[in-house]
Amino acid sequence: MICILAAGFVLTLPWMVCGDETPVAGKLTLVKAVMCESIQNYVPVHPAVVFSIGLGRVSCYTEFDPVPKQTFIHHKWYRNDILITDKRLTINPPSWASFTSVQLRDADKGPWRVVITDEQDNPMQTLRFSITD
Repeated sequence: MICILAAGFVLTLPWMVCGDETPVAGKLTLVKAVMCESIQNYVPVHPAVVFSIGLGRVSCYTEFDPVPKQTFIHHKWYRNDILITDKRLTINPPSWASFTSVQLRDADKGPWRVVITDEQDNPMQTLRFSITD
């Protein structure tokens, strides 16, 4: 069984009001995407491309700036080129970061990738990584 966790949070400057949905000029821009061991205080911890099965979980972190309007992105998780899960995440102006995680089983060793797509299913970035002993 694979357990998926998803979370989103706002990255704002002190003078911005959280939840303000006023459109922001520009195009939706992915500024950071990493695979990591965990997320702590909204920050990716130990980014890498090879992870031990002993960790029990791996996370995909994405950060967008600007986010012109409320929209959706997807984290599509593949193991050995087979789609395991497709998580749809809502992102909001003016900037936003989200993450998803999978819980690992012994059978999950091998090559993985997460394809990050916009709401029209256009690929924005692909993150490749491996799960090992």
